[in-house]
Amino acid sequence: MQGNSNINIPHPGSWNLLVHIGDERIHYVLYVPGAGDSLVVGQVAVGAGATPLQAVEDAVLDTPVLLDEYGSVTVLAGSNHHLLLPCGTTDDQARTLLRATYPSDDGDACVCQLPHNGLTMAWTLPRGMQAFLGRTFNYPAVYHPLYPLCEHCRTVAGGTTRMVLNLHERSMDMVIHDREGNLLTANSYAFNHAEDAAYLALHAWRTHGMDQLADELQLMGDGAPRAAITPLLRKYVKYVMPAIYPAAALRLGRNAMQAPLELILLALLLCES
Repeated sequence: MQGNSNINIPHPGSWNLLVHIGDERIHYVLYVPGAGDSLVVGQVAVGAGATPLQAVEDAVLDTPVLLDEYGSVTVLAGSNHHLLLPCGTTDDQARTLLRATYPSDDGDACVCQLPHNGLTMAWTLPRGMQAFLGRTFNYPAVYHPLYPLCEHCRTVAGGTTRMVLNLHERSMDMVIHDREGNLLTANSYAFNHAEDAAYLALHAWRTHGMDQLADELQLMGDGAPRAAITPLLRKYVKYVMPAIYPAAALRLGRNAMQAPLELILLALLLCES
């Protein structure tokens, strides 16, 4: 990926900035809506800070390319304290249910809609994170990191129950949609070895009563963990296959496949809206 400090963006008001704030790294992409091959990809390490919020603040404020006045900024930032709720749940109701489910978590309560799935998602961020994002990026839209995968996979669901794994070096995102396209689960898991990731996937497969001879398991994300987990899963599931990379992503830029998949899917979803 490109460096994180010396990128010069001409006329930043014409560009969209998408940011994914993780525990160890902040990934970002920049592109000009409607302009082919404009994609810029970058990342910056999140160092040790007095608090997780302070570590993120230091990383962002030390990265000048993130601080320009862009036409639009959208942020992915999340936690494993999240809920999927029926469509029509108000923001206040979602926050109340979130507090009741995680009473010891005093972080910021966030809410977003999953329109393709007809659901509401509520989750927590470290206390003060929403205020920091608001003053730094001029009150951007904030989504949970699972949002792009949930919404993209719903658009291609139908005919079979399908598990999709978005694999990273030491973690994976998982979504399962049933034959009617209903979202059954969305979660993220850390793992140290491919065997651990395969166990987590197969446990979820069994929990949701998926058919090992008829249902599908699709793999997305980083190449090395995909290569390691595929033969393990194929011992137990007949249809284990790579997910089709969205062709529209390549119109954003020739380096689209270098960007985190969740940011590319988010860019495509934003282009639809």
